[in-house]
Amino acid sequence: MSNSSWAHFGYLVATEINEDKQRCVERELQMLCALHGIGVILLNPQDPGNRQTLIPARERTSIDWQSVNRLVVEDKDFKEFIDLVSDYLPDRKNTQSALE
Repeated sequence: MSNSSWAHFGYLVATEINEDKQRCVERELQMLCALHGIGVILLNPQDPGNRQTLIPARERTSIDWQSVNRLVVEDKDFKEFIDLVSDYLPDRKNTQSALE
């Protein structure tokens, strides 16, 4: 969930939840989702269109640029993606100095 901080919406997708531990798992997911804004979707692998949103994701209205800059340093594919995106956001160029 840590990389969800730079996303507008984030979902954890599961194909099943252990029935014996369902109450405990749901409580833990509610807590984590409240902290991180992540939603939970229960997906039927045989029928992906038949899914159930257990917890809706919370939309982020601003980008966590500190996390984006950290990921740019750590992941060259992500850096290439951000370089492409930055063409559309000329007022927000990611720099190494933002990490310092």
